[in-house]
Amino acid sequence: MSEVTQNGSQLDRIETSLGDLRQLNAQILDRLTRMEERQNTHATEMGKLEARVDDHSDRIRELELQAAVASKTGKQQYRALMGRWSALAAVAMLFLGAAASTVGKVLADLLTTGGQ
Repeated sequence: MSEVTQNGSQLDRIETSLGDLRQLNAQILDRLTRMEERQNTHATEMGKLEARVDDHSDRIRELELQAAVASKTGKQQYRALMGRWSALAAVAMLFLGAAASTVGKVLADLLTTGGQ
C-alpha cells in the first residue's frame, strides 16, 4: 500500500507541476500579448514620425530650391547692375574725353593767337 501512496504522491506532484506550467504559460502568453500591443503602439508612433520626417524633408527641399533660385537671381541682378554701371562709366568717360579735348583745343587756340 505504501507503493500506491507513493505513486499517488508522484501523480500529485506531476499534476501540481502541470498546474504550475500552465500558470507560467499563461503568464508568458500575457507578457507576449502586452509586448505585441506595445510593438503595435510603437509601430504606429514610428509611422507618424516617418510622416513628419517626410513632411520636413519636403519643406527643406522647397527651402533649398528657393534659396538656390534667390542666390542665382541675386547674382544675375548683381551682374546686370554692374553692367549698367560699366555702361554709365563708359559714357561718362566719353563726355569727359570730349570736354577735355574741347578745353585743350580752346587753350591751344588761345596760345596760338596769344603768341601772335
